Amino acid sequence: MSKDDRRRDEKERLWNEVLNKPRTYESTDASQEIELTINANEKVKEKAENTKETLKRADLAMDELNKILKKQQKDLENLSNEMKKRENETIDPSLMDLDQLEKDIRRDYGVEEMKSYRKEIKEIEPSVFEDIYNVIISKIMGQKDAMKLLVNAFRRPYVMGEVTGKPRNVILISGPEGSGRHEAVTQMARSLYEKGVFISDEVYTIDMSRYTSGSQETIFLQDLYQALQGKGSVICFEHFENGFPAFLRMIDSLVTDGKVVLNKRYVLSKGVLVENQTGLVTSSVDSLSAEGKYLIFITTQKPSKVQDAFGADFMYHVLDTVILKPLDEESVKAIIAQQADALTKKAKENLKTDIEFPQELQEWVAVHYDKTQGADSISAIFYDFYVSLAELVLHSDHKETDQISLSVRDDVPYALCHGQEVRLSRSKNSQEEIDAVNAELDEIVGLDMVKDYIRSLQAHIAMQQKRREQGMKTAEVSKHMIFTGNPGTGKTTIARLISRYMKAIGALSQGQLVEVTRADLVAQYVGQTAPLTMSVIKSALGGVLFIDEAYSLYRGKDDSFGLECIDTLVKAMEDHRDDLIVILAGYKKEMAGFLESNSGLKSRFPNLINFPDYTGEELRKIAALQAKGKGYVIDEAVFDRLESYFNEVQSINAAEAGNGRLARNVVEDAILRQSERVVKDPEADMSLLKEEDFDFTVKVKPAAKKDDTTLEDLMKLMNQQ
Repeated sequence: MSKDDRRRDEKERLWNEVLNKPRTYESTDASQEIELTINANEKVKEKAENTKETLKRADLAMDELNKILKKQQKDLENLSNEMKKRENETIDPSLMDLDQLEKDIRRDYGVEEMKSYRKEIKEIEPSVFEDIYNVIISKIMGQKDAMKLLVNAFRRPYVMGEVTGKPRNVILISGPEGSGRHEAVTQMARSLYEKGVFISDEVYTIDMSRYTSGSQETIFLQDLYQALQGKGSVICFEHFENGFPAFLRMIDSLVTDGKVVLNKRYVLSKGVLVENQTGLVTSSVDSLSAEGKYLIFITTQKPSKVQDAFGADFMYHVLDTVILKPLDEESVKAIIAQQADALTKKAKENLKTDIEFPQELQEWVAVHYDKTQGADSISAIFYDFYVSLAELVLHSDHKETDQISLSVRDDVPYALCHGQEVRLSRSKNSQEEIDAVNAELDEIVGLDMVKDYIRSLQAHIAMQQKRREQGMKTAEVSKHMIFTGNPGTGKTTIARLISRYMKAIGALSQGQLVEVTRADLVAQYVGQTAPLTMSVIKSALGGVLFIDEAYSLYRGKDDSFGLECIDTLVKAMEDHRDDLIVILAGYKKEMAGFLESNSGLKSRFPNLINFPDYTGEELRKIAALQAKGKGYVIDEAVFDRLESYFNEVQSINAAEAGNGRLARNVVEDAILRQSERVVKDPEADMSLLKEEDFDFTVKVKPAAKKDDTTLEDLMKLMNQQ
């Protein structure tokens, strides 16, 4: 019998003996209660009121299950010893793993974990925490003082004792990105688990920026419940500066009172907290407790800023504040050496190759890592190195006995094997992509002012990147934009090129363009708009969010859904200002009214770019490019008449004509007419569009009311305080 078969049979036997009920997924009666027999030594007989007592309290049932599990473990040990004597065969050790067996039963049968399972260790020798400190400072470089404070923060409840119903400790950890805040907490939990202090090394992280509106209350409470009920003793809260106020109040209550009283009645369904819709329940969850948990708040802000989010009472309950400092030069060298050693081992183990990491390459990393991202940036560089080495192994005649040499040439790191060389750094600044975007800009007819603005961004962003690499302060400018102009003037095309251009020069991490309208952002029911808007914003992070006809988001003071969308958008723009560009597009007059709908809009869109209507000459050039792209050539004899036609149509109503779309429509119509002509004349040139193929009938009507809002009017509005 295989190990899996023996394990399955043992679990089935245990379940039938102990619980006498179908598995959770086999049950046909959702209201069926778990029943345990008090006497574990007798086989379960048919249900009879006089022969069995039902345990209804889940905590008592869990205690009884633990007792029976221990007995099963002893039985298995005896069975193993007996088999050794008789057949010189042993039961697989995994069958005698009490923790694993219990975990499998909970998973398979839906038994909820109870607090009675948590193991408490009241007395810990000081040497345990001294050992942990030595381990952590070997992992987290340059933070000895901060790590000492962190170790003491975790030790505090073992010195002071615990207060019933309250968290073990509330800790605030502050420090710059990449200073090791998260890694320090993770390593602390792992070390305490390895020392037998914690029963689990799990660290639960709750990102408060994920919960943006009251409609997400159930989701937030489900996540919070899972963290509070889990085996892990550590719960981290981050980005609470951007948290939804109602949820922040709940977290504040956990800190100050040790629990949060829920404003709705909830029940458990297969371990998941769900709102009760009927009210016909005998037991419900009406509060959540933080008893026995370390609540850790991680931020990049100064501790004084935390009070702005939670208040003075919260800060009173924060007993330990740990402040990590930016990495110094020696710490950077130590981290790089540590990463180089890890890369060498990984290359040997996974890529089956030997590499030597030269000192010049370590110095290159020290110069080029992003100082604002600290150790995270160093890790990212070494990840790029590993990916590039893997590419070299995959695409070369590499053998295990071959050695890959690493070097730096012209300030670029390289790896060489069998004469084949690859660049180690996967630079975010792709000169090839920059050249490609510039070439596409050159092909675009007109829009010279727009092109000049886009190219002006490169010099500024490149300089700020150099300042950032040197650890200097940067003067970031807002890159959000407003595009005004009639349809067909190239706004979407330019937005797509901007997204690629910003990615190529390192101003954006992804470079995608997400094009949306009101229908994609505004929901039809109360409470749904903010989550919908945030989901769209998250899809655009790292790229450009292009909102066409943006003024449609605001339909007056009574449009609560639209206002909710705008408020969510403004907040997200602030929260993600380093990796998101928002472009609003529309007519000048309507955009002027839209900017008045929210006081924060005008200040966040300093870049106003107007797309003028195309002239007849420009449309003629666009038409020639359109024809060329479809494999046709416009006869030069048609140019003058075609240009005059475009000028006439544009002067009547450029908005209705469609500008660039007008040129496309004219060319497509000419191609259809040319087909009819060529069919009748097989000798005709099939690629040439002649004058007789074009329809010069003016079909547009004058605009009912001309938009007399000037660009200067819109700029004045934006500059108003």
